[in-house]
Amino acid sequence: MKISTVGGRGTALLVKVAGEVADPLEADGLYDAICLEIRRQASAVEVDLSDVEILTSVGISALLKAKADAEALSCSLSVIAASPIVRRVLEVTDLVEHFGLGPA
Repeated sequence: MKISTVGGRGTALLVKVAGEVADPLEADGLYDAICLEIRRQASAVEVDLSDVEILTSVGISALLKAKADAEALSCSLSVIAASPIVRRVLEVTDLVEHFGLGPA
């Protein structure tokens, strides 16, 4: 898994993820990368999952936990892009709207 963080749109920061988020170590890495930006007082964090090939339950849990942490600090967290397989996982788990992912 590869994670990069860059300036996003406006005051949002973009966390771009590529590869697999399939085991606890990868999920922890995703959570830590997002929360680092939250702790740096970002007003919004946008997550791009368009290059993610596998997202398992541990990855979903990491995203949910990061979103809850962000909201506790008045920071919004949204998924702005997802690969077809990740989109399908979010659809099946009824999380598309929760993460603010727009139409395909």
